[in-house]
Amino acid sequence: MKTKNLKILIVGLGSIGRRHHKNLLALGFRDVWVYDADQKKIKNYELRIKYLGLPNLRKFDIVFVCTPNHLHIKHAISAARAGCDLFIEKPLSHTLKGINELARIVRQKRLVNMVACNMRFHPVMQFIRKYLQSKKLGQIYSIYHEFGYDLASWSTTGRDYRKTYSASKKMGGGIRLDDIHEFDLLFWLNNFTPVKKSSILFDKVSDLQIDTEDIAVGSFLFKNRVFGLVKADYLQRDYTRRCQVVGSRGTLEWDWNENTVWLRDKNGKRALRKFGKYDKNLMYLDEVKYFMDCVREGRRTSNDIARAKLLLTHVIASGAKQSH
Repeated sequence: MKTKNLKILIVGLGSIGRRHHKNLLALGFRDVWVYDADQKKIKNYELRIKYLGLPNLRKFDIVFVCTPNHLHIKHAISAARAGCDLFIEKPLSHTLKGINELARIVRQKRLVNMVACNMRFHPVMQFIRKYLQSKKLGQIYSIYHEFGYDLASWSTTGRDYRKTYSASKKMGGGIRLDDIHEFDLLFWLNNFTPVKKSSILFDKVSDLQIDTEDIAVGSFLFKNRVFGLVKADYLQRDYTRRCQVVGSRGTLEWDWNENTVWLRDKNGKRALRKFGKYDKNLMYLDEVKYFMDCVREGRRTSNDIARAKLLLTHVIASGAKQSH
């Protein structure tokens, strides 16, 4: 199958939908169409559809589902029934409802499917994973991921955070699902080892005008005795993303803003790899390239619906909101 000749539809033209549209064109795909319930968002696109009915969907080979979280399963099921391969933005959904039906249709029609996991394509994360797999760090004791940013600052850029899905529980917002990346990276770095026990504490502690949680801390004890920790929030003034891995032979550390992987061991602290300034769009490009290769070869992706459901189950089922 020549993927460049495929007819592609992007459902949902928010920031991530526009990014995928731009990247698909940059990769040489020309038959890329768009749809959004808000017709104003697509009025300037020559290739657009106004309705998502089955007859329209059947005209496409691939559908990118980029709508708010609470609509992912609805739109993915419609596209799957039409026989389209699926790229679904993270998270897979905000609940487990409908996922089994989607998985059944995908299996029945043998559709290639993938849930977005762009941080796995960041060169630092790939470097750290390969380093762990090389056993150079010895036995792994713990993996820690942190993410934070100031949700309220969106309002200073002309985007009212109160009107985004992040602020709405009904739309699948909240920092746990917004930052499912860090949970995914934890499981990915630990080779998706089964979880022995876990807990996620979360709540709204600020005066943000949202009805979702603004902070969450997750702890996981895996069956290989690795202890995993994730901390995420909408509260930090500066964009924060970091990772620390503690092993028997040393500790790996990485910070998004510095973008250097450090090793602390018996010889002190030294830089293992300096990545320098990085264009974050490259990981989105690599993610789409990988997905399209899977479509062309008809092979299973590394983050299909079954695997994404497993992660989602841990993230939403392990949660325990604190009482005020």
